[in-house]
Amino acid sequence: MNVYIKTVIVVFATALYLTALRLLVYSEQPYYILGIGVVGLTAWFLGMVSGLVMALLLIPITSVVYGDYVIARDFMKLASSPAYISMQVFAAVGMGFLRQEKRLNTVKEAQLEEANNQLQAVLARVRELGGVHSLCGTCKKIMDDQGEWQKVDEFLKKNTKMEFSHCICPDCAEDFKKQAGKL
Repeated sequence: MNVYIKTVIVVFATALYLTALRLLVYSEQPYYILGIGVVGLTAWFLGMVSGLVMALLLIPITSVVYGDYVIARDFMKLASSPAYISMQVFAAVGMGFLRQEKRLNTVKEAQLEEANNQLQAVLARVRELGGVHSLCGTCKKIMDDQGEWQKVDEFLKKNTKMEFSHCICPDCAEDFKKQAGKL
């Protein structure tokens, strides 16, 4: 949301608070909670510092708007109390921290989404060998998907990440010795 729109919302909420304060002053309802809500809303939309500034400005704004009305005297007693000021500061700091955490989580989620997309792209490129492949019983060549016969090691090197080094297994070495002995 745009900063200007957030500022308009905060100004509107402050005006609504001052109007509600005027209407609710004679009721038994805890109307002062609305001021803490305005401070919290300001801190959420505009940051912790703005919320703290709103906490400091709300008392003078109310006394200027209402002047010598009964609300100003009653409200000033309440608004200047340490308990009320600490509630406003707590609301501003708490909502500011929540806003900061939300921003950090949004960044982390975007990074996680990007990493997930990269992993999915890599996974899509990985080719898994499966199914039935024709293998010559004599020379051990294998038929590929195009119907061409290849050596098994060439086929696996082409279709997997396998690398080969040639050597002779013990059984073949024994056969080789026997054949060499006949010569």
